[in-house]
Amino acid sequence: MTYRIKNIELYVRETPPGRMAFAIGKQSAKGPQQRLTSPLGHVRLELENDRGDTTFGCAGDRLSVRWLDKRPGRERGLKLRELVDLIEFARETYLQSPQFETPFAQWQQCHKTIMREGRRRKQEDLTAAFASALFERALLDGVARLEGRSLFEMIHADRLGIRPAQVHPELHDLPLPKILPPTPASEFYIRHTVGLADPLTADDLPEKDRVNDGLPETLAEYIQTDGVVHFKVKISGQPDHDLARLERLWDLIPKTEETVITLDANEAYTDMGRFRDFVQNLETQNPGCFQHISYIEQPLLRSLKVTPADAKILREIGESKPVIIDEADGTLHSFKDAHAVGYSGTSHKNCKGFFKSLMNYALIAHYGLEGESNYLSGEDLQNLPVVPLHQDFVSASILGLNDCERNGHHYNYGLSLLSDQDKTNVTKHHRDLYVKRGDEWFLNIVDGKVRCASLQCPGYGVSNEPDWASMTNMRQWLQTRFPA
Repeated sequence: MTYRIKNIELYVRETPPGRMAFAIGKQSAKGPQQRLTSPLGHVRLELENDRGDTTFGCAGDRLSVRWLDKRPGRERGLKLRELVDLIEFARETYLQSPQFETPFAQWQQCHKTIMREGRRRKQEDLTAAFASALFERALLDGVARLEGRSLFEMIHADRLGIRPAQVHPELHDLPLPKILPPTPASEFYIRHTVGLADPLTADDLPEKDRVNDGLPETLAEYIQTDGVVHFKVKISGQPDHDLARLERLWDLIPKTEETVITLDANEAYTDMGRFRDFVQNLETQNPGCFQHISYIEQPLLRSLKVTPADAKILREIGESKPVIIDEADGTLHSFKDAHAVGYSGTSHKNCKGFFKSLMNYALIAHYGLEGESNYLSGEDLQNLPVVPLHQDFVSASILGLNDCERNGHHYNYGLSLLSDQDKTNVTKHHRDLYVKRGDEWFLNIVDGKVRCASLQCPGYGVSNEPDWASMTNMRQWLQTRFPA
């Protein structure tokens, strides 16, 4: 089958300011925090096959430049302008070679060009990967939609042309359909994000600071309302502060066999010895909490330049708790490079590239054949409905993840960001995923889980074409909101 890209359009859905502030990494948990908007960048791709059939493909992600690019002295507007410029370059890259036979081959060709251009423009690899990933997923959505199959079905029927050995030659004997789960996951534990500024109990939230919108606001309220037992806790790189906060958190959360904690430092540590001391003190001072920690995410800077002495320390820490990368996962070879210096896994995020996650999944299977245990986690970039959230759940279902970090429902108010048309469509076709409370629809979390079997529909988890008329052309949005 031959396919041809006929057109690509770029849109942004602006959102109201978040319900509450969100602080990560070295950002202080003290003092006033900003309640930022979460602009969602979208790609609409028009595709046809050699039979003359046409359809759309779509993708979307939060334009989260403060996570993509943490270099000092670069204000948000500048980073957004540079990101949009790179997204527009990626659009032109795909339009310059519109005809292809398999999505994987088309992605390989275009991804290399986009990543190379990102480095030429002195952008972070993570930023270039973000731009590339939008078009990769829109392409996958369109091809699967034309074939009338879900993405899961396309992969297992080998209809996407995925050849892991073309990226990592050592994977020549690991065909993906044989190593991926035989059925897609249809429910996930929600791993609730506990940001640095998030109140744990009512004592942390004066009445004057409450949102009072009917949703939980403290961690204790989320535990009571949603039954969450999986938690992702942001740490600041300030050991005393983090140890004290983890002590309070452990006193608060349910103590069950299902209880899972992960820690995320978002590059807060610059000294490996200081990080080792934190881990050792946590194990000594709070052994119950430590026992329930599955892994520690991105404690160090995203650069993988690690001295032999630091690599030795990293492996020592890994013997007690896996340490995985997230922001460091900028290129197709980042996880392999990280593994070589002692990291024990990496994260899946759609915004870093779904094909990359599949390659990392295969690498983990390859290392497993050699007796190693490595980790692929599911993390969040405030995935919001419809497109970003649905597509990331579909990816997680293919990768066989048991839990996913989710925080879009925490920092935003249900489906209030959507147009009436989008809201009607999504709640009609995905009643397992959403529930109505009062006049609004919300993510349906029951006993700490979401059910989402309805996402296994033709395409990449999006049943209806998004309401593009309710969005703004990306370039127009940028010039209005963040002019140079």
